[in-house]
Amino acid sequence: MRFSSWWRGTVDQLYTLRRVLEGLWEFAQPVHMCFVDLEKAFDRVPRGILWGVLREYGVQGPLLRAVRSLCTTGAGAWFALPAMMLSCWLHSSQDLQQSVLERFAAECEAAGMRISTSKSEAMVLDRKRVVCPLWVSGEVLPQVEEFKYLGVLFTSEGKMEREIDRRIGAASAVMRLVYRTVVVKKELSRKAKLSIYRSTQSTFPPSPHLWS
Repeated sequence: MRFSSWWRGTVDQLYTLRRVLEGLWEFAQPVHMCFVDLEKAFDRVPRGILWGVLREYGVQGPLLRAVRSLCTTGAGAWFALPAMMLSCWLHSSQDLQQSVLERFAAECEAAGMRISTSKSEAMVLDRKRVVCPLWVSGEVLPQVEEFKYLGVLFTSEGKMEREIDRRIGAASAVMRLVYRTVVVKKELSRKAKLSIYRSTQSTFPPSPHLWS
């Protein structure tokens, strides 16, 4: 099973991944995960293929021309293209994971792209510690106990406590900053303070269904 962040919303990706992992954890099924990063993908992604994919998803006319212009000038690094692709691969066995990884690496090479072995990592979700060596071009990918995917921390223990604590801490830090730089500032009007405060509140709490 593959999760990629280039064409669907981040919340959809995270919710699906979270539910899959929870279901497998409930039935004590190990999950072999591989987080794959492409080396210098923004520069190497085949532009012709990219434009064709965008057309398939309904990107036409002025919008497509704008995207092509951004990518040509180098100003489009912000755009969520496959060039920024970080994919997550899930499988029930190490052999199957290795087989899929090898096929993916071969397809990348054929398209002039390459897996970054220094940034790609493997992880096993299991009730006990499991060693799962995966290779790409003769190099073993690092196996980690945790990985931040699309901004959310996943661990080999399958727990969300650390991620919840991290989000609470991040939210608290933002609110403390707002208090120091906005709330106590006499130079700002009450209307301005309320406007700034409400703009920060619109981002909290973060996607509660990801924790369900």
